[in-house]
Amino acid sequence: MLKHRVCAVFFVCGVLSAALADSDDYQIKVDVVQQGDVFQTQASFYLPLNACQSYRYITDYDAATNIPGVVTSTTTRLDARKVRVERVLQERILFFPINMRMVLEVNELPNQGTDFVQISGQAKSYKGTWRLHTDATGTLFKYRTESEPDSIFPKAVVEYFVKNRLKTSFEAMAKTGAARIKQPC
Repeated sequence: MLKHRVCAVFFVCGVLSAALADSDDYQIKVDVVQQGDVFQTQASFYLPLNACQSYRYITDYDAATNIPGVVTSTTTRLDARKVRVERVLQERILFFPINMRMVLEVNELPNQGTDFVQISGQAKSYKGTWRLHTDATGTLFKYRTESEPDSIFPKAVVEYFVKNRLKTSFEAMAKTGAARIKQPC
């Protein structure tokens, strides 16, 4: 089925239909390089959050439903520093509606970031990291992934979609995260 053939990398942060923030506000950078069938993504954004606020933000997995494109996000704690996150995502590629399910296993590194790997879902492989780099005025969020899509779409269509849609996802994440500036730790 078409809905089972799209790479999870498009959606890890939630895919949006429109840009929600000016990328200059959050120093957003997104770089996607394709090597064979594997997409390597590096992205970052900067928020005026302290280390505790930043870590709480990236580990609030179920709050992803506040980002358009993420229909559900359910977290199951496996132990003190490991969770399983199941997400259902919805997007359109060309004119085709895509519904996708993914299950990630996430290892948490308190106040440093997370490591994650897809244990089931529509991508052939998907793994990555979030790292937090805090200074006196805020935190730089760094994201890196390697993914291999399982897609019936031509590679050029997948590459265009990845490169153009991921930036709006990170813009939405940055805007949502910035709204947490007044949340106590």
